[in-house]
Amino acid sequence: MNWLYYLLEANLYLSIFYGFYRLFLHKETFYVLNRYYLILSSLIAFLIPFLQLGFLNKDIIQNEQVIYQQIQIDKSLFTVENILLFTYTLTAMFFLSKMIWGLRYIIHLLKKSGKRIENGVTVIELSNTKTAFSFFNFLFIDPQLPRRNTILNHEMAHIKQKHSLDVLFFELIGSLSWFNPIVHFLKSDIKLLHEYLADEETTKNGIEKYEYAIFLIQNSYGDQSIKFTNQIFNSSILKRRINMLNQKKSAKWARLKLLLVLPVTGLMLCTSTMAFTKDYGVVDLYPKNIHKYAASPQDSLKKKKVKEITILPAPPAPGQKSKVKGIKQVPPPPPVEPIAPPPPPKEPTKLRLKKIAPPPPPIEPAPKKKVSKSDVISGTTITIEEPVIKKVKGIKLAPPPPPIESAPKKQAGKDDVIYGDPIPGTR
Repeated sequence: MNWLYYLLEANLYLSIFYGFYRLFLHKETFYVLNRYYLILSSLIAFLIPFLQLGFLNKDIIQNEQVIYQQIQIDKSLFTVENILLFTYTLTAMFFLSKMIWGLRYIIHLLKKSGKRIENGVTVIELSNTKTAFSFFNFLFIDPQLPRRNTILNHEMAHIKQKHSLDVLFFELIGSLSWFNPIVHFLKSDIKLLHEYLADEETTKNGIEKYEYAIFLIQNSYGDQSIKFTNQIFNSSILKRRINMLNQKKSAKWARLKLLLVLPVTGLMLCTSTMAFTKDYGVVDLYPKNIHKYAASPQDSLKKKKVKEITILPAPPAPGQKSKVKGIKQVPPPPPVEPIAPPPPPKEPTKLRLKKIAPPPPPIEPAPKKKVSKSDVISGTTITIEEPVIKKVKGIKLAPPPPPIESAPKKQAGKDDVIYGDPIPGTR
């Protein structure tokens, strides 16, 4: 029922604007400003529901989920929403038909003879009616009324200031917002402002205020059933018109009261943003600027404002047709496998050290036998025993050095002197 929420919200703002007018402005004599205030505030009241201040919205971190459920369609037409819609539409059509009927009556009066154009205005004479009123560029007047010039000046003010547009505008609002009693006060106040403006314009053209007031009292009769018109001899508002003629002009600083409506409008915008959920399109006047702040790694998640959770009808059972016409059943998504928890951290592996055989003890070289000069070197060969090298597994030994060749033996001659013991067999 978005249409019902919209109408209730708009008429709430309309009532607040009108309450501000009654509190601060309706007794002031700046009629032009009051007229434009009523027109613009009524327009703004119906526009505020389409506006919002985005920076007041709180971000909701939430994943959009699709919920499947069985939707039961109520085939009965007598639902609460249908009853409210039918009642509202029927009543609105009734007031619109009254508006069209009033226009039809004015069109019927235009077909009468006795038309003439004076100062660019079409004057239509209505004999024996004792009335005078205007509608757009048409002036309807009884030619037998006294002080015809005064009446013409009054009605010309209505025509030049386009007061008929205001009347039609508020009649249209009254037809659409017929349930709001404030609208009926608005229509009467806008017509009263029109008469204040026309009376002020008339008294500026050479007629005294007292004399003009007596003229209105003497002629306060006529047909009061004509809608959408500004009638000079409207007896229902005659007392207030005469009081305003003698009202002291408001001071210029009193116009500053209009500035008080700015915080009131701002409060309405905040209310429209924070207190009402909008399912229709809105205009964001001040969106939230997310680029001002540097995004930290923890804020890398996308933030979305979820207004509603999408609800789709549950898929029919196998072999069963869908109950919802015109809607294709969407199969449910496959089940999401649960995410396995991460494996526990592995314990550090212990390295097994292999036992290495200790290195072999160093081989001590065989002690060298010193040969003294007294030793007699014979022709026998002296053999030197080589040390035995033990082999150890896992250790490669360098190859043994090549054997050292012994010097060639020199046979001793007879002349050689040999010290020491004589070698046997040499004598």
